[in-house]
Amino acid sequence: MYDLLIYNARIFTLDEQGTIETGYLLIKEGKFVKVGEGLPPDVVCTQRLDADNMLVMPGLADCHTHLMEYATSEIHWTQGQAQKMAGTANLLTALKCGIVALGEHHLGHPVLIQPHGVYKTLMNDAPLDVRLACGCCFIGTEPMALVSSIRPGEIIAKEDLTEAAFLEMADKSDFPGENIFLNATVANLPFDAAPRAGELTFSFAEIKKIVSIFHAQNKKIGAHIEGDEAARMFIDAGGDVICHGHALSSSLIDLIAEKRIPVVITPHGGTSSRPTSPAEVYRFYKKGVKLAIATDSYLPVHPKADWIDLPAGTLVGPQDFLTIAKPAFDYLLGKGVETEEVLKLITINGLEIMNLADDAGSIAVGNKADLIISRKIPVVETTDVQDIKYVIKNGEILVAKPL
Repeated sequence: MYDLLIYNARIFTLDEQGTIETGYLLIKEGKFVKVGEGLPPDVVCTQRLDADNMLVMPGLADCHTHLMEYATSEIHWTQGQAQKMAGTANLLTALKCGIVALGEHHLGHPVLIQPHGVYKTLMNDAPLDVRLACGCCFIGTEPMALVSSIRPGEIIAKEDLTEAAFLEMADKSDFPGENIFLNATVANLPFDAAPRAGELTFSFAEIKKIVSIFHAQNKKIGAHIEGDEAARMFIDAGGDVICHGHALSSSLIDLIAEKRIPVVITPHGGTSSRPTSPAEVYRFYKKGVKLAIATDSYLPVHPKADWIDLPAGTLVGPQDFLTIAKPAFDYLLGKGVETEEVLKLITINGLEIMNLADDAGSIAVGNKADLIISRKIPVVETTDVQDIKYVIKNGEILVAKPL
């Protein structure tokens, strides 16, 4: 007996099997056991789902978010114990938007005091994959403010970032996200409230030492980066993942490609510099750089990101994932990139950065049955998350919207 049969579906496997124009999926114990073309076999199933006039594809992956920390106060105005409720609410919002995997952050916050263990509990209770990156964050106010996961709820001094502190961050990190900020961030502040945003925060020697601490723990490290100088130092120090990567020259993109360093693209904002334009996304892609598009939820649209179909200052969240990806998708498709390849920027590529791609991110026998069923191809044909009708995680239907 099988647990779930999905049939009459157009299937984007994002795997060697390619796109199946009309096919079926058999799921048992949370995994795909059969991916076939045409009519399904006559089998006994606990549940059947007719996907006529719909398409099936792997669930979405947003590998750079702040839903359990900064977004709780930004969206729900919560503090104290209410932060946990707000964090769970934000995770649910992501799931309803078709996102089955998240790259979350615990960076510390001037007011929010919840420790690492609270975030882990929220993650473990959520019916989606959540990975957590721990680190420290420089906010570009005057004077510059420094917060860290080692002491949430307070401003700390740079001298507090000892080797032991970075060992703790490395030990508690599940994936390479914004573990360190090599430039001070504007965060969600007005630009005039963060006059030091973009300033370098560490010397090359300091970066090299921090990277070595993470690597000694067998952990990869990611960094918030804008501009060539920060990027070059991080690359020369042996860093693993670049977050944002705004305002980079062609020579730096070439170096990133040569070193095979993935870049998490936030095309709507995230630094003091103009974000990555669709043409720049294509430049990365053409050079062979592994790219994942992410929301950095919740993050305001940069005033110079005029390719994003949202007003400047709009707080971008999970519900806007498809919208912010649209300009880059359209540009790549216009350059002849296949639809299946473009869809990887919001699915398996993010999973790879989060160390989740061994058995997920594509529809193939043996992989986890994490998928969405949609009226239209996400981003390519629609930016409305209401077109995503079903969200399935580990073979279980978790979201079923009215058809």
